[in-house]
Amino acid sequence: MLDSLYGKTFLILGSQLGLTWLVSLAAISIFRNLFWSQTSWVSGSIDVNGTLDLELDWEVIKPYFYSLLVVDILVFLALLFHGTSNPIIGIPLFYLWSIITGIELALCLIDVDENLGGQILGLTALITFAAGLIGAKSGIDFSFLGKGLFISLLLLIVFGLIRIFFSIPRWIQRMGALAGVVIFTGYLLYDFQRLSLLNENIASNSWSTAIRVSISIYLDIINLFLDLLDLISK
Repeated sequence: MLDSLYGKTFLILGSQLGLTWLVSLAAISIFRNLFWSQTSWVSGSIDVNGTLDLELDWEVIKPYFYSLLVVDILVFLALLFHGTSNPIIGIPLFYLWSIITGIELALCLIDVDENLGGQILGLTALITFAAGLIGAKSGIDFSFLGKGLFISLLLLIVFGLIRIFFSIPRWIQRMGALAGVVIFTGYLLYDFQRLSLLNENIASNSWSTAIRVSISIYLDIINLFLDLLDLISK
């Protein structure tokens, strides 16, 4: 199985996504234990079905969150510029990045509603599977999407910055989230087709190539998850 680029890529990608989700669940579990321990900065409400919805005091969390974000960016840059050319460095850096991303994902879920995690995960998996199948096996050339997706991604980033500094109606936020879902689904089609083409090229069958492709698809899936969360949440 590991003789092919498919095998290498899916081993790396699957282990990183699994680790990210496990860390996210563990972080949410820790925050729930802090709630039951009556920690002052962890609050929440329980609905009629007995489901707990956590709330964190942002003023307490904020410095830790931004510090984590800085570390996330530094680890990602190290992975991108050093880890992709050297698997001995790249694999551990990828694991570290996945752990950090898992904690951030937990904080994002708690900020919205951590109980939506299972539903969003299911939708993300369904879209990813469909896009992977179509991108890799349909025979359709999705390379034409590259430029349009890149420009759309830049616009989406600008929209995200505007959301930080200005108050925007919820329906416009949802439209932006829907655009994100479309963009990252497009990127999944694009990247899975790229993986399929690389898999046919013996010269590309290396762990370094597998790491680079895994990073791209990992980012597609995580961002798709976050945009689905933003779209579905109240």
